Amino acid sequence: MKNADVLNILNEISNYLDKEEYMEAAEYIRTKKAEINSIVDPTSEYMDKLIKDLT
Repeated sequence: MKNADVLNILNEISNYLDKEEYMEAAEYIRTKKAEINSIVDPTSEYMDKLIKDLT
């Protein structure tokens, strides 16, 4: 994830909070968290495989 993406996410959350739209902010955070968690990190997969192969 690029720094600009993180800044956009934080700005969007800030906009919801400024408007006191707390439920919308919470839903946005849940949605973004799910998107971020679904991103495959090749480095992490490589390290997991390496550790598994070493044990």
